[in-house]
Amino acid sequence: MAKKAKKYSVDFKQEAVRRMADATSIVGLAAQLGVRRKLLYQWRDRFQAEGRAGFERRVGRPSGSESKRSNPPPADATELRIAELEQLLGRKQLEVDFLKRAFEQVRGAASSRTSDGSKASIARSKRRSRSKE
Repeated sequence: MAKKAKKYSVDFKQEAVRRMADATSIVGLAAQLGVRRKLLYQWRDRFQAEGRAGFERRVGRPSGSESKRSNPPPADATELRIAELEQLLGRKQLEVDFLKRAFEQVRGAASSRTSDGSKASIARSKRRSRSKE
């Protein structure tokens, strides 16, 4: 089960960055504060680049980004069926293209064995009898 990420206050982050400047051991400070060392460095870099506003801004994907799709969802059952069939058609077209390329490779390998259609250059070995004569 995955742990849920802790949220730290802006004041906590700012105090951690201030203490980081005076600390002799970042690992020790991270253990003392109960945070990962990597977070301390991220907070410090964000604070240096953007100041306190960098801590107030949320990190990650903006909310509502999934709802801003270029294709709106179909309205009725007919449009849903059309969309489903178009997806199926696209998958089938990929399969056809793949099989065409595979067939061309197999056909190319078979034709390169002999140029004039004659037998291969290596003759088949004769079968030997295993009886003691």
